[in-house]
Amino acid sequence: MQHYFAVVEPIRAGGFRIRFPERRGIAAAAMTMRDIVTQAQDALALMLRNPAADRPRSIEDGAEPPATMNSYVDPLVVVIPFERAPA
Repeated sequence: MQHYFAVVEPIRAGGFRIRFPERRGIAAAAMTMRDIVTQAQDALALMLRNPAADRPRSIEDGAEPPATMNSYVDPLVVVIPFERAPA
């Protein structure tokens, strides 16, 4: 099991945007707070199909929470547990 930092922001139209600060191009959306972890895990599963260079670092690999939150609106840092499916 690996753990990844994600930043969750509310969307004006409703729901939440989920971004991974280690890789700005990876994002997901959730309609409710309850859906955030599942949607973030789905985004990680899709992203992990890419080369290792495109993957965010996990907490176990030394990732740290974002040092600055200036580029986010009403952010919440969430730790996303993720276990890679066996090949």
